[in-house]
Parts: sequence; structure tokens; C-alpha cells
Amino acid sequence: MSNYIVIHTASSLIVNVVSSTEPSSDSATFRFIKVSDAVLTKFFKLAGRNNRNGALVSVGELANVSPAFLESLG
Repeated sequence: MSNYIVIHTASSLIVNVVSSTEPSSDSATFRFIKVSDAVLTKFFKLAGRNNRNGALVSVGELANVSPAFLESLG
């Protein structure tokens, strides 16, 4: 099964993480980025910190700590 980070395209905020056996397709509102377990670990670490303030993780925040995620945005 593959892991995908779901990005709200208008706000560039990560709104969800899903696991699926089939590739997810992007829509006008959401973009699905396939990520590794290492990227997910970094995301959950950031989400834990941001969750204390009630904030979502932005694409930029995750890209700053994960070069692999930045490359996957391509």
C-alpha cells in the first residue's frame, strides 16, 4: 500500500494522509502526493507540534525539513 499526503491546493495546507493500493487522482481542490514512511514520520512530528496551536502543516514547512518531499512536488 502507498501513502499519500493530501494537499488543499488553494491554501497549500496538508489536510489529510491516506493509504491506498491504487493511485489517487488529483482534483481541482486537492492534490495527492505519494510519500515514503520517512516523509510521513517528519510530517507527523510537525503535525504534533502544530496541533498544539490548532494549526495545520503547510507544504512549505514540510518541504523545509524533507528534501525528498520537496522533490516529490516536482
